[in-house]
Amino acid sequence: MSVTDVLNSDSLRAIPLFQGFNTTDYSQMLDVMELVPFEPDRLILQQGGTSRDLWVLLEGTCEVSRRLELDKADSKRVVLAMLEPPSHFGDMSFFSPSPHSADVKAVTAVRLLRIKHTDYRDLIDEGVQAAYKMAYNVTESLVRRLRRMDDWVTELAVSTPAHEQAHRPEWQNFREKLFDRWNL
Repeated sequence: MSVTDVLNSDSLRAIPLFQGFNTTDYSQMLDVMELVPFEPDRLILQQGGTSRDLWVLLEGTCEVSRRLELDKADSKRVVLAMLEPPSHFGDMSFFSPSPHSADVKAVTAVRLLRIKHTDYRDLIDEGVQAAYKMAYNVTESLVRRLRRMDDWVTELAVSTPAHEQAHRPEWQNFREKLFDRWNL
């Protein structure tokens, strides 16, 4: 089954990743998307693995988790998020070639859209506006995630027995890692 059998520009309008697109933009993106199903308990992305695909969840639920010790398969896991449609994932590795920071696993049967980085790069090379609009929408999504992280870190810092403990060496080290080269 092809993407166009399942989706059209009207159904893409409901996906935040494609907000602000016109009919031509939708058509150009549909040309580079692939529909991929996964059965429950199938691993989609593996922490430490590399791929350059961007995924959009159309149906089902996915779990995002992280192993505390990357080199140990049986390491304790922390669930970071449960994804529902129309979430997207894989964006960090899609735009910056680096290992995946977490596992993404299908909890239920899922249907996903996949955009391969090579196809996206071709759109950029051709000057296709849809590619730039999608990058803008991903940036907005990452900014929202970063703001939530800022709020969480602030809440965590002030929840210490004494607010002054937020200036302990552990917190300073954490801030330096999180805000590398930022002047705060």
